[in-house]
Amino acid sequence: MTLVLAGHSSGGFEEGIYFASDSHITQNNHVLVKGFKKVIEIPIRVKGLNFCGEWFNGYSGNSYQGACSVAFAGSSLVAQHLINSMKNHLTELFPTYYNDSYQIVMSCETNKHLRQTDYDDSMFLDSHLDTILTAEYVSQVICHSIEAVLNKAREHCSMSRLFTAYQAEFILGVQCPQTREYHLYQYEIVPDQELGAKVEITRVNQNELAVIGAKKFKDDALIELAQCEGEEKPSEKIFRFLNSVIESETSIGNNGIGKPSGLYNLQGSILTRIGFER
Repeated sequence: MTLVLAGHSSGGFEEGIYFASDSHITQNNHVLVKGFKKVIEIPIRVKGLNFCGEWFNGYSGNSYQGACSVAFAGSSLVAQHLINSMKNHLTELFPTYYNDSYQIVMSCETNKHLRQTDYDDSMFLDSHLDTILTAEYVSQVICHSIEAVLNKAREHCSMSRLFTAYQAEFILGVQCPQTREYHLYQYEIVPDQELGAKVEITRVNQNELAVIGAKKFKDDALIELAQCEGEEKPSEKIFRFLNSVIESETSIGNNGIGKPSGLYNLQGSILTRIGFER
């Protein structure tokens, strides 16, 4: 079991997205690992364009480098495989011109990549390319990355029968390169009668919480958040709540969630640990 809570930070250095997370990896209530980091950075890279005059010579280097943050809950083995898929997709994005519009596409969408040919020198200006990478697009790449793994798993015809092995949840925090606003998304792999499993994505608004793992604590966490007053920071309030839950669960012999716990803040492209409790 896992408990990760995430929300929108506010005020000074902490403006961005915060994550409060436990660090236990368990099996049948036996602790396998303590101190496992469940909130990570994932790079975002968009390829550069190499032109010789009007001739497109191919993709070269990176025209954009940033990062987002992802938290996970569920089978650590399956989750790590899904995170690898996210990394593979987000670190190889390609600007292109497709269906009469400038777009960014993934490495697997080779039919949409630019071909080596002549393009008018009025095309592919910075004003065309600087506006096409958005937080919403990043969220869709994350969703596609999960679905790509599920599509491969369906080839083995065991997804419905072994659904619990595929269960995983994720939280994405990202700053939009266009608006500079912070966005929070939650993903869950849920059973589906036809597909065996599918991905559900939810956008988490300001003054709401994303909770993965032990979601039974979400209502209590929202009550705590609503009671945040004055100069008290929501991130610190939720971190104290997380630690109180861990202590309560540990006292009754439930090792599913446990310390050390961490409080992280995503500001821009940088994820920083701003709280820690053993």
